[in-house]
Amino acid sequence: MGIEYRVKVALPSREVAQGICRKAGIGGHLNVEGERADFYPAPPSTPSEWAQAVVSIEADGFVVCLLANTNFARQVLGSIVQLAAGEGIVTVEEL
Repeated sequence: MGIEYRVKVALPSREVAQGICRKAGIGGHLNVEGERADFYPAPPSTPSEWAQAVVSIEADGFVVCLLANTNFARQVLGSIVQLAAGEGIVTVEEL
């Protein structure tokens, strides 16, 4: 599948978490559905094209799954961590 990371941070609301995902997706293509965000470097060319990174919003932060070993996928993880740090102490663990 991919490599998963739990990014723990105290978020005040789901809206803040979704905003972090939207900001992390700048420069790529983002598809947000509820508590899941799929990140693509460009709009998918087919409906079956896999995202390079998937972020799930959870009660204690995010789970980031890197589905591709690309700079873009790693940038998504780094952006999520950096943006989440604006909300407080962040811990990251590989699952």
